[in-house]
Amino acid sequence: MVENVTQKMNIDAKHTVLDTKFAEIKNKQGVLGNIWNEIKEITGTGISESKCESILEGYKQGLISFDEALEYIEKFDKKQDNMTDLESNIATGIGAIAVATCLTTGPIGWAAALMYGAPVGAVLKPVIKLIDRFTNKKDGDEFDVKQIAKDTISGAVTGAASAVSSGVGAGIKAGSLKLSVKNGTKCGAECGAFAGVTSYMTNTALDKDKHFNLQELAENTIASAFVAGTVGGFVGAGMFGMSKNVGQDITKSLKQTIIDDSASSSSRKVLGRAEKSMMSIQA
Repeated sequence: MVENVTQKMNIDAKHTVLDTKFAEIKNKQGVLGNIWNEIKEITGTGISESKCESILEGYKQGLISFDEALEYIEKFDKKQDNMTDLESNIATGIGAIAVATCLTTGPIGWAAALMYGAPVGAVLKPVIKLIDRFTNKKDGDEFDVKQIAKDTISGAVTGAASAVSSGVGAGIKAGSLKLSVKNGTKCGAECGAFAGVTSYMTNTALDKDKHFNLQELAENTIASAFVAGTVGGFVGAGMFGMSKNVGQDITKSLKQTIIDDSASSSSRKVLGRAEKSMMSIQA
């Protein structure tokens, strides 16, 4: 009898831990996280709040273990964070592309991307993330100076990497699938390496528990370049295959250029995030 009572007390205490953890995760969801969760709730796909609640109820009824329940809600937390960052990166990229395209003529090289895309991204991403934090229920989360600094640097990198022309259009114009894939791969690898170096250096500078390690820097850069390069090549092939103007010299309107480049940039971000997740690389 005493053993049963003790066991029940342990279950109740652990359930309280899980409830508290889950409440903290829900409270930090802002508008971006809530939108993504609603999509999952409607479609029934992915890990959603309602599925987490079912898992917690399953633990309370003794159907699953404490470790399984904790792992599940922590996975929900990580996926929500990743998607929120992805959403903000996509919006940042589109904004940077729009500004850089309006201020330049012809393909955008790295110089123009850094001049126009980076400043737009450095402003846009922290603003988007700030709005997201303003709309959550976590006290004191809005003006996190360290997070704002990270978002500013990340936004600048995202803005520049999104704005720079992939060169896929040159392959379409020449009627060469090989050239589209080659240029897409090359641009992706360059952008990935740029993002990998900057991300690692930023984390090292702003996280007190993170110390610089040359091997880690190299591994992070190579992995990021590989992922972005393979995705860039894949998107290049896709754009070539879907183009109705292969082998033609087509002059696009400013609006159409922004739409096409934004679609390509957003596709690379989504596919890159998915590939990193499959390879268990930190996104």
